[in-house]
Amino acid sequence: MGAVAATAQPPEVTAWFPLRNSGQQFGRDGRARLAMRLSLLLLLLLLPVPQPALGMEDDASFPHLGESSQPPPRACPPRCSCPRPDTVDCDGLDLRVFPDNITRAAQHLSLQNNQLQELPYNELSRLSGLRTLNLHNNLISSEGLPDEAFESLTQLQSHSLLPSQNNLISKVPRGALSRQTHLRELYLQHNQLTDSGLDATTFSKLHRLEYLDLSHNQLAAVPAGLPRTLALLHLGRNRIRWVEAARLGGLRGLRYLLLQHNQLGATGLLDLAGNQLTQLPSGLPAGLHTLRLQRNQLRTLEPEPLAGLHQLQELSLAHNRLRVGGIGPGTWHELQALQVRGRLVGHTIHRAAPSPLCLLAQLLPWKALKC
Repeated sequence: MGAVAATAQPPEVTAWFPLRNSGQQFGRDGRARLAMRLSLLLLLLLLPVPQPALGMEDDASFPHLGESSQPPPRACPPRCSCPRPDTVDCDGLDLRVFPDNITRAAQHLSLQNNQLQELPYNELSRLSGLRTLNLHNNLISSEGLPDEAFESLTQLQSHSLLPSQNNLISKVPRGALSRQTHLRELYLQHNQLTDSGLDATTFSKLHRLEYLDLSHNQLAAVPAGLPRTLALLHLGRNRIRWVEAARLGGLRGLRYLLLQHNQLGATGLLDLAGNQLTQLPSGLPAGLHTLRLQRNQLRTLEPEPLAGLHQLQELSLAHNRLRVGGIGPGTWHELQALQVRGRLVGHTIHRAAPSPLCLLAQLLPWKALKC
């Protein structure tokens, strides 16, 4: 049994040593884990912490919890409306100063019915993409219109309204419209324009202009240098005493010449001879006594332009291209005081209150009847 007991002691010794060795091993592993944790903590402390961008907490464009991530609304001048990205509407706001925060992307700007007295060049020069500009019915004078005001507005085109309608402008600065080559409509009515306020270069560069309204001004003559592309020229309610034919020379497409309520004189003379008119323009003044249209390119004569000319006594049509078929029915019905002077198809017409039969006879290439 002693031998057996002697053999049983080693397991106890063996069991004791592992306990001591295990404690030592635990101390080493704990220290290693602790060192690792400290290293990780130090590493986290050394990493940069992301900071919010300057002002982001107050930036309306930053999507916060519960807010929409849609882009912010477009900038628009106070009290104005901007229904589209390219449109700024500031009508009727009694503005006295030109808005200074209009987007550069604007193509359509309306500032009508305000109290503007001047146009700042610095603001207009920013808006080089404008296609329409409406500034009528303000208080803009010639002094408030810089010579280079429209220099950068080279894209103005169809339906463009320059800042002149219903204002106090007495002159258009020389060269002010020299770069608006796309302009098709120009409204200058209800101002104080005089002959000296316009020169031969004012409209000469507007090679696409079709509509020019100069009514309700103080003009005594038809302006010089009108573009050949004009289809309508409105000169009503001015002080025009006579019409120089050369001023209308080359206006082949002119369809409407409005001269009502002028001062054409007691004789009521309107001389449009020596031009390139292909049809009689509408809007002729009702008080006309004499209308000279010789040496044009007239091919037709319709009753509408002559309607209401009850005082017309002389109508000169020599050297045109009229034929019998080109004279519309009813052309002469209301012209009871009329005398027609002209050479149609080689023969002269000169008679008062012509009957249809006699008129036809005078239009024929041979004299079939004597009237």
